[in-house]
Amino acid sequence: MANFAERLDLALTKRGYTGAQVAAALTEAGIPITRAYISQLRTGKQTNPTLQVLRALASCLQVSVGWLVGDDYLESGSVEDLQLRAASLGLAASGLSESSLEVLRGVVELARKAEGLPEEPERERTADIPDAVAPLSDPQRRALGKRLHGLRVSAGLSAEQVETALGKGAAAIPAIEEGRIAPAPITVERLLTLYGVTAPPIREYVLSLARGEREAAWYDAQTVPVWLATGYALEQRATVIRSYHTQFVPPLLQTEEYARAAITVAGPATYGQQTVDEAVALVMARQEALPRDNGLVLWAVIDESVLTRSIVGRHVQLRQLDVLLEHAKRPNVSLHVVPMDDPVYVPRTGPFTIWRFAEAYEPDIACVHGIESDTLISDAASVEVYHQAFTKLSVTTTTRDETFEVLNQHRERLSRSLGK
Repeated sequence: MANFAERLDLALTKRGYTGAQVAAALTEAGIPITRAYISQLRTGKQTNPTLQVLRALASCLQVSVGWLVGDDYLESGSVEDLQLRAASLGLAASGLSESSLEVLRGVVELARKAEGLPEEPERERTADIPDAVAPLSDPQRRALGKRLHGLRVSAGLSAEQVETALGKGAAAIPAIEEGRIAPAPITVERLLTLYGVTAPPIREYVLSLARGEREAAWYDAQTVPVWLATGYALEQRATVIRSYHTQFVPPLLQTEEYARAAITVAGPATYGQQTVDEAVALVMARQEALPRDNGLVLWAVIDESVLTRSIVGRHVQLRQLDVLLEHAKRPNVSLHVVPMDDPVYVPRTGPFTIWRFAEAYEPDIACVHGIESDTLISDAASVEVYHQAFTKLSVTTTTRDETFEVLNQHRERLSRSLGK
């Protein structure tokens, strides 16, 4: 993040914020930070802010995290030093009257002429601060409003209580929830904190919509629980998905008939739905929406018992095995089986998924699939535990060729029982 300090400085200056104002806004949003720390980040004395702080700064300043940590126009060495010094002069001029600024511009022009420099710098900033985020579209406002409404109701707070907690005039909650107005991202930060939403992935899922960084998607529907919608949003951006399933075929590889059977025996609540049909629709929408052209790699490990568990009729199970064989042939799918006979390693855990992303600044996220909801894990040390478990599984399960053998063995067994 060689240019982070200058970009932060530029964003603060162009947006008209002081370090104290940003520190206060972030603290109110539930991310305690001091004016001194903002100053250290701004001057380069601190260079390792957490991803949570980066996202909060980006939200407050209405820029993307990618822009804030970008590295595409500053050079190294004395040029960078000179640019930083020039930027500091600009900051020093902040608050001067127009007449004083005119005098200062004249002095700068004379100095440039004395040093043989052109009137304007030859080299433009190719990564100047982007314009503030454009107003949200109607679908974005409505999706954000419905999501915030659901979170408020889950928190057991009335609109009046929220407005009182934020401060009189800070936000018109009914208008926000009805999609008539779009709250500032930093206001959404404060609302999420007030509603008890502390998991960084879930906060970022909501904020990415509030910042206008993405269009409203099918999983933004109010009927999709926020924890599930967050997982689907992460899945859409992932470049590598690692999954371990102990009881059922991974949802991304299920046929519709198998998905219906799996949801029937586990209950639609595992997808936050009231009916099996609603839950099946989510599984199918998830498969349909999965990106196919971003180099996504799916690495799935299943227990062999998945292939023998009788949750469906034999014809449906046979079709599911055929689909698994088709998936296993795809170059971007790596399917492996934990054998029931003398398994070398079996982790003491239920099913889980790990997502990896293209952005260098974004760490991996793990997801533990529970009975009634999923638990998203972003703490690096905790995620590493799941990485280690998956690595042990991967080196002790079937190879690619052995996977085909196991799948075909079970297919032949079913075919014989059906008289085929």
